[in-house]
Amino acid sequence: MRLSLGLGLALAINLIFAGAAAADGKFHTVPAVAKVDRGNLQVKVVSYDGSTNGELTVQVKNVSKKPMMFSARGLYFVPDGDPDQAPQRLGAVGPFEIATDREEVRREKVSVAAGQTVELTLDVFCIDSHRSSPSSSTPFSIGKTRMPATLSADIDKQAKRAAHQSGGFAAPAAKSAVQSEVWKTRDAKWIALDGEGDQEAVK
Repeated sequence: MRLSLGLGLALAINLIFAGAAAADGKFHTVPAVAKVDRGNLQVKVVSYDGSTNGELTVQVKNVSKKPMMFSARGLYFVPDGDPDQAPQRLGAVGPFEIATDREEVRREKVSVAAGQTVELTLDVFCIDSHRSSPSSSTPFSIGKTRMPATLSADIDKQAKRAAHQSGGFAAPAAKSAVQSEVWKTRDAKWIALDGEGDQEAVK
């Protein structure tokens, strides 16, 4: 009996840590850019490395029978759990990293072959300045929608300007500069997104 209890406890601990690293560990539909893309791409959160901003590693799978183009623009990720108590949501900003046979490169888009799964690293920034910061143990799942085009375009424009002035998205100094612009743009005209809670009542 003691062996069974010990084994059960170990399994429970493993499940807790697995959940912290990869949310529910399942693939979810990527909100489509166009109707023709709807339901063809899926994404699974693998891990988050950061706090107020950081790197989110995801796997993107093409479940269709033809190549599909993946773009992270306008995507955001929602902490699992009660939105009234949850930390900030994370928005994908700037080009993502993808490993090739020779090196890691940054791209705005990537073609995913039919049936293929690719692993990408997204630069993500908090989009709720009034909430607490998440941590690397916070489980995230992809939002059910993309940001409205006007909001994502404004964030993209201001983030690229801030990153350029700081030496590019890969430069350490760019993190705080881009984060400031993301918060400023987001707060300028509040738009409700997936994962809203009582915390947004003042917006």
